[in-house]
Amino acid sequence: MDRLECMHAFVATVNANGFAAAARMLGVPRSKVSKQIQALEEALGVQLLLRTTRSLHLTESGSDYYEACREVLASVDEAEQRARSSLAEVQGVLRVNAPMSFGLCRLGPLIPRFYQRHPKVELQLVFSDQQVDPVKGGFDVTIRIASLADSSMVARHLAPAPRVLVASPDYLKHKGIPRIPRDLAAHQCLNYGYLQGGVSLQLSNGRETQSVHVTGPLHANNGDLLAQAAEAGMGIALLPTFIVKKALEEGRLVCVMSDWQAPPISINAVYPTARRIPLKTRTFLDFLVQELSN
Repeated sequence: MDRLECMHAFVATVNANGFAAAARMLGVPRSKVSKQIQALEEALGVQLLLRTTRSLHLTESGSDYYEACREVLASVDEAEQRARSSLAEVQGVLRVNAPMSFGLCRLGPLIPRFYQRHPKVELQLVFSDQQVDPVKGGFDVTIRIASLADSSMVARHLAPAPRVLVASPDYLKHKGIPRIPRDLAAHQCLNYGYLQGGVSLQLSNGRETQSVHVTGPLHANNGDLLAQAAEAGMGIALLPTFIVKKALEEGRLVCVMSDWQAPPISINAVYPTARRIPLKTRTFLDFLVQELSN
């Protein structure tokens, strides 16, 4: 018995509400469909269908098995599509939205490499620090760096986005070096966002967690700007390492309280719900996962 072929016959019979209609749909004799379902019932040891002269009805076991068959057949179909797509050429317009700092620091250098591999993909990149609606914006992929809230969109984790507290050596020389999170309340902090009256930072050293309310002379929605302000001695900023890596290596910024960590956030790709992700989208996401892990 070909189990998958019998499952196809069973699902078709339920959908068509009859052996004859299912046989026409599958292009096989009615007797074959009937025998396939009978073979399934014998193999399972349960009755799947209640047959009358005029109609068919699923048994309770048949109803559960029908749903399971649909999932199995859908998975097989998806696997076949993926196998075929490996031979297809990646092409088409791909619209991508990303935060400005990430787009320039991390995504920008990768684009020529992606183009070399897939020259028939036309990339349309939109960098913005505003949180856009991917559907209304018409984006195939939206990059977000945060802890994602529940939504109707699908999210794929691309890479972690570790953050560090940084300040300029000159600022620390004049203002002192904070040792524990509560010390930050007496410092100038450069904050992401526009919350008036400061923000609350939660930091942990693995043994305890402290929350501290911090204020400062600058609020902005761009990490590069906050990094520049920190270099200029305006205060202490909590920023992703991909933004401050070079400044740390060159000594223009130094880490503060490196044994205290902010809650982890990650780099995620968000895209509309779909059973089959377009080949161009899946290829781009696979590329980002590989490159960002290096």
